[in-house]
Amino acid sequence: MTRDAATYYRNQITVYTDNIRIAEFKANVAIIYGAFTIGPVMGVADKLPPFLPLPAVLLPFAVVFFCLLTCLFPRYPRSGRGILIIKRNTGSDQFHSPANREAMFEQQQTLCMVLCDILYWKTFCIRISFGIYILGTILAAVVLVSSFV
Repeated sequence: MTRDAATYYRNQITVYTDNIRIAEFKANVAIIYGAFTIGPVMGVADKLPPFLPLPAVLLPFAVVFFCLLTCLFPRYPRSGRGILIIKRNTGSDQFHSPANREAMFEQQQTLCMVLCDILYWKTFCIRISFGIYILGTILAAVVLVSSFV
């Protein structure tokens, strides 16, 4: 492989890492949004329609919190552990440079695949959460409008 391939994989690793951080920031903001929204829902629990029990109203919040907490789960998988050293006290002797260029490219490819997989699942969980939030907001607006009519 050429020097361009090494640059390509380094750039991909940087992009994946940045996008993972952005996804985690979005999950943090969504958790705060959910925490602020669940209070008013609990406050109007006695005014909910009789066919809509409180556990049914709180179930989407539980699903959203589960998805978002899964998204915030540490992003260090078991695969590729040789290149992602995860220890509390690491020394410089634990970081070895690859034996040759082919080994370096293989490590970069593995790291790229691992980060891509992590980003996929974080994005998947965030999309589920945001979809539930949007549908919940629309349903809350419909229930609010129907209660005034």
